[in-house]
Amino acid sequence: MYDVIYADPPWKQTKGGKRNVRKNQGRELDYPVISLGEIEKILKGFDGQTLFMWAIDKYLIEAHEIANRLGYKLHARLIWDKQNGVAPAFTVRYSHEYLLWFYKSPMAKIAKDMRGKLTTVMREKATKHSKKPECAYRMIERFYPQETKVELFARNTREGWDSWGNEITANTR
Repeated sequence: MYDVIYADPPWKQTKGGKRNVRKNQGRELDYPVISLGEIEKILKGFDGQTLFMWAIDKYLIEAHEIANRLGYKLHARLIWDKQNGVAPAFTVRYSHEYLLWFYKSPMAKIAKDMRGKLTTVMREKATKHSKKPECAYRMIERFYPQETKVELFARNTREGWDSWGNEITANTR
């Protein structure tokens, strides 16, 4: 059991169509994606009091449904303003992602000195595809400094956290 679960599921999607500027780019992402059922099964294998889960617009409703089936309630939808982004079908630029904050009753209290200190908008420029902002990790660490944490679908390890994912060499704290 973990106090905090932080998950960036590899939602099933593809890149946009071929573009003149990237003629050799395929439609598949640079990492394997999995179905909604597989995401739910993996999350179910990790019990936690608090769940922070990344979601894009396309899967916002499904992320809520998965968390609800696992016994979580929504506390907040945090927004990551990437300060850049892609323009699918050359319409609006998608320059944000959601970090959904769920909890199981009773909700774990955050550190007393952090109450009311941060807003629901995180601003940090995106650097590489699917790499999440450093400010999200720092926020969780400041909110829950003593609690046990695990990152699911991790690409790296982080001191003080357990890491689980197919792109890291060891699943260790």
